[in-house]
Amino acid sequence: MNESRHDDSILVADDNHRIHLQTWRPGGDASGVIQMLHGLGEHIGRYERFAHAAVARGFVVYGHDHRGHGLSEGERGYFADENGWHKVVEDVRIVNDHIAEVQPTKPVIMLGHSMGSFIAETFAMHYGERLQGLLLSGSSWPQRIQLLPGRLLAKLESFRVGNRGNSALINALGFGAFNRPFRPVRTEMDWLSRDDAEVDRYLADPLCGGPFTCGLWLDFLGGLFELGSDHALTRIPADLPILITGGGADPVGGDKGMTRLAMHYMHTLHQRVKLKIYPDGRHEMLNEINREEVTADWLDWIETHSERAKTP
Repeated sequence: MNESRHDDSILVADDNHRIHLQTWRPGGDASGVIQMLHGLGEHIGRYERFAHAAVARGFVVYGHDHRGHGLSEGERGYFADENGWHKVVEDVRIVNDHIAEVQPTKPVIMLGHSMGSFIAETFAMHYGERLQGLLLSGSSWPQRIQLLPGRLLAKLESFRVGNRGNSALINALGFGAFNRPFRPVRTEMDWLSRDDAEVDRYLADPLCGGPFTCGLWLDFLGGLFELGSDHALTRIPADLPILITGGGADPVGGDKGMTRLAMHYMHTLHQRVKLKIYPDGRHEMLNEINREEVTADWLDWIETHSERAKTP
């Protein structure tokens, strides 16, 4: 088994924003690279358990905190004054540039969870040739018609309280319905996992949760709107292996949302799409009661496509 070594570093983005990067690496030579993108209202440190499992399989894992999240620079729950979504994606590119410098010969698999999955897809639209695989966790197909009311409300609320202001109305629209399928509920975050200890760990983490500004919602919803067309998906390389995976009971996507996403990829002639749904699983499959099964499945897929990428 590879002994895991962990370090923290700072990368500077094009606009001088400082990105907090964490790296988990095996003691010997790595067989491949996993670049991880976390979700909204959390941080990359929550993926340490998965990172250690990946290191034990010979991978080096890189993950950073998005703008306005975790230990990266910036106001909590806010991306940027202008072009926030673009800057979030470009931060991913900065990390990917760093990986290319220090691991120039290793295949890179990108794993994005929830909001991170949408960031990963947007990255793949622009830089897909850099990747040997794309794993989308807790994702869904963004339906533009359903995004329109949220975008309008975010614009109205930003006029009322400013881009840096917080709107309870938008937050309720974004997350308010997620717990309903699981009533009676123990906490407001029961939709994350069936494991009470993992839900409590999220709630006790000072780097998790909101507030989320109107500006962030405008940026996020704008990014989803950009992704929600077959034309956008055609910009992702058709031969890129893609795994769409998550819990069947996940209120973000679930059975319907993930199946719809996979169908759009197949409709756009993506040749190597796999759909893996875990029945009754909720939003965070790496923190679910069957997380060991999930971790093994995902690493098997990553390992397979890393090995294929190294085959001439």
